[in-house]
Amino acid sequence: MGEPRRVDLEALKRVLMEHEGQVGVFERVIGFRPATASGYKAVHLMNDLAQCALGGAPQHGGDLLARVIRVDVEGEDNSEASMRADERFGAAFDRAFPSELGLDRIQALRVAAREVLSFDGGVYQPGTSMCSPLATHRDLLGFEQFRRFGVGRLLADVLPPEGLAKMREHLERDGDPVSRAFRPLLLAAPLVDKQKPGEPVERTPFDRRFGEGLTTLMGQALSKPMMLRTVALGACLGLVLKILGAGRDGGRPALLALSNAEDRGPKPLRDAAVASFRRGVDSLDRRVAALVPSHPLAPELMKRAGAKAPSVEVPDTRKLENLAASVIPAARAAKSDVEIYWPDDFAAKIGRRVGCVLPMSDRAGWGRHLALSPELVEILVLMHVASGQHATPWSRFWARVREELGVVVGANPTEDVAFLAHAGVENVSDESLADNAEAILAHAVRRGVARRLPDGEAEVGGELS
Repeated sequence: MGEPRRVDLEALKRVLMEHEGQVGVFERVIGFRPATASGYKAVHLMNDLAQCALGGAPQHGGDLLARVIRVDVEGEDNSEASMRADERFGAAFDRAFPSELGLDRIQALRVAAREVLSFDGGVYQPGTSMCSPLATHRDLLGFEQFRRFGVGRLLADVLPPEGLAKMREHLERDGDPVSRAFRPLLLAAPLVDKQKPGEPVERTPFDRRFGEGLTTLMGQALSKPMMLRTVALGACLGLVLKILGAGRDGGRPALLALSNAEDRGPKPLRDAAVASFRRGVDSLDRRVAALVPSHPLAPELMKRAGAKAPSVEVPDTRKLENLAASVIPAARAAKSDVEIYWPDDFAAKIGRRVGCVLPMSDRAGWGRHLALSPELVEILVLMHVASGQHATPWSRFWARVREELGVVVGANPTEDVAFLAHAGVENVSDESLADNAEAILAHAVRRGVARRLPDGEAEVGGELS
């Protein structure tokens, strides 16, 4: 056996991630660019999806809203006098806040607007393209830099035409309470789309089922702000599932989900849930390695790294396919200043924010696993049982979730054991699975989307409560 080959990590990064307009392998595998997710939230996803559905954001980029909300930010002159004298927004500010209201009343209204639309500090300095409220109307949308990830574009491609039409319809109506309250700030302007079209990405059966589920969710009898929230959370859960299923047939993962409720008792299925998450990452890595040789910059990986270049060692080979299979795990294990944003790290960060990935920190010592909060269980029900549809038996509902989204909780213990075993997660207790499903059912009943029946069975539906 020859000496180990040293592979340049910077060269690998150029292959895996976007470089000078060249789509990276990660984006080809999962359909979007998994850049750093340190500040990425569900609200950014919804802002992006809204702009993809509508064809952009108003030309003012949300700057009026930002200046109104950032009423007392140090270093910015957003005072009432400055706003009234502003060349761009003075007339709009006068209409929204007539001087007859008085200084105190106007100040209170601006602070109230901040509390509603920037409760998480998501509306940044005007002109920075970082205006990301959970906008209920197209004229409240603002530009924001996280669109470069391409998540909204992916979701727009996943949604069927009727799903995109529903999203546009919601955002063009101003009859909901939030839009009515902010009607004075709805500043109409031509739409501008700053996001460049991406390369077509093959859509999987998982993508189609996921898009259909989001469309069903948009048709539920919810207030518009609640609908937008549930779509955002459901879409974040779907992104996690997509990443962990990217290397499997049809793009469907094979994940055991535990309850994310506030209980501190023993978790006998945690090892199995962690193992299923790891199997998803392993299959993702195999898919990435399989596509590396076809990338235009991949031949650079065969050149030996310079003496001072950040690198990893792999077995020597003359075949790019063999090198790709060994360099991915080596790069994961390497401690280097070269930042490669692994898709599963993106999944963990966004998943923790919406309650579908535990533990909340890798410092906890336990591996990552999928979890379902009571709210996410409710969202799954609303994605699969349309408004006006008869209630669905609990076990049949979870059989459908397994077949379409690749998630099991133990509602069909024998079938779920076989499903996990096929994915490489062996020796899962069917009794523990049944207990896990019972715990999740209890939370679904409290959320009002499930009910127990006199014969000991249960059913789910969005209108049960």
